[in-house]
Amino acid sequence: MKNKKKSSCYLISHLTLLAFGCSLFISMSSFAASPYLFGDRDGKRLAQEESGYTFEATFTIDLMTNLEGGVDEGFDAPGNLDLIAGLDTGAAGWWNHGTFHLYLLANSGGDPSARIGDFQVASNIEAVNTFKVYEAWYEHRFLEDRFSILLGLHDYNSEFYVLEYAGLFINSSFGIGAEVAQVGPSIFATTALATRLAWQPTENTYLKTVVYDGVPGDPGNPRGTHINFDQGDGLFLGLEGALLRGGDPSTPGYYKLGLGGWYHTKEFEDFSGATRDNNSGFYIIGEQLLFTEKDVSQGLGAFLQLGLTESDRNQVDLYIGAGIHYSGLLPGRDEDIVGLAFAHAGTSGNFIDANPGTEEGETVVELSCQFAVTPWLTVQPDLQYIIDPGMVNTVDDAVVFNLRLQINL
Repeated sequence: MKNKKKSSCYLISHLTLLAFGCSLFISMSSFAASPYLFGDRDGKRLAQEESGYTFEATFTIDLMTNLEGGVDEGFDAPGNLDLIAGLDTGAAGWWNHGTFHLYLLANSGGDPSARIGDFQVASNIEAVNTFKVYEAWYEHRFLEDRFSILLGLHDYNSEFYVLEYAGLFINSSFGIGAEVAQVGPSIFATTALATRLAWQPTENTYLKTVVYDGVPGDPGNPRGTHINFDQGDGLFLGLEGALLRGGDPSTPGYYKLGLGGWYHTKEFEDFSGATRDNNSGFYIIGEQLLFTEKDVSQGLGAFLQLGLTESDRNQVDLYIGAGIHYSGLLPGRDEDIVGLAFAHAGTSGNFIDANPGTEEGETVVELSCQFAVTPWLTVQPDLQYIIDPGMVNTVDDAVVFNLRLQINL
C-alpha cells in the first residue's frame, strides 16, 4: 500500500508538471520569434554566421520518475548542457572546404537507470556529472564536396547508425542499438580520436568508414577530458553505406536504407571468463515518409533498426527497434511531433546458459509527444514501459514518466 501511495504522489506531481507545461505552451505560443532564449543580440549572431562562425548552446533536463517496478521507485533529473562552436574556413576568408568543430559537454543530475535497473538506459542524456571536451575535429572536403576526411575527437553515433525519425525518442537505444552500445565505442558521453572518410558518389548514396582508438577516454576516470593511447586499447572500426531519397525527412518520397558493420580489436574477458581478442557485428537501418498532408512538412514516417553481434561473447546479440513518427498531428500545431516506438535487446543463448534465470531480453515501449512552445523551448512528455529491466527475473517491469525540457539559449 505504501508503494502505491508513493506512485500516486509521483504521478500527481508529474501530471501537475505536465499541466504547467501545457499552460506555459498556451501562454507563450506567441512569445518571442527568436530561436534563442537570449535573442539574436541585435543581429550579431546572423552576422557571425555569415562570416563563418557559428555557436549553439542548448540546455536539456529530464524530470524523470520511475513510477512503478524496477529496482526502486523515485525521481531523478539528469541535465545536459551542449556548447557547440563551428568555423567554416571558406566563409571566414581562410581557405575553402574546411570546417572546425568544437563541442563542450556538461552533465549533472541523478542516475535514473540505477533506479530502473534497465540495460538500454531510459534517458539518452544520463551521464556522470562532469564538464568535458566532447568533440574537437577538423574536416576537409574535396572533389566538389563529394569526398571528405575528418580528424579529431568524434562521436561515432553522430554519423553512423543514425535515423531522423528515431531521434524523437528518449530511450538510448533509439539513438544507437544496444548491441553496439554494450561494447563501449566512441559515443555519448565519452569520445575517442578518430579518422573518418566519407564519399558521396551520387546525390542519393554515401559510403563512410572510420577508425577510432579502441577505448574512449579513461575508463577509470570518466570525469573530464582524457586522450590516452594505452597498450591493449585496440581499434574500433566502422563502415556504413546508404541509399537515400530527399535530403530532408519532410521531402515527399523521402527514405533512407543503410547497412553498416563494426569491428573491435580490443582484447577483453567475456561473460564466461574467456579471453577474446576481437568483437564484431552488423546492422540494418531504414526509415520512410509514408504520407504527407497538404503541407508537406506534416505527415507520418516510420523507422526500423536491426542489429546482430556474436552470441558467444556478448550479453546482447540481437537488437530490434521500430516506431512511427507524426509531425503536425494537431490542427494549427505544425511543428509538434508525436511518436510510438519499441526497442528489444535480446539476450544471447550463451549468456543465459552461463547465467541461469536470466530473461530472454529487455523490451521498451515508448510513447512521446514533443511540443514546440516557442522557437527556443520544447516540452516533451514521455512514457516508457520497460519489460524485464536488465534481463533480471527478480526485477518487476518498470513504468517511467519523463518530462523533458529543451531550451536553445
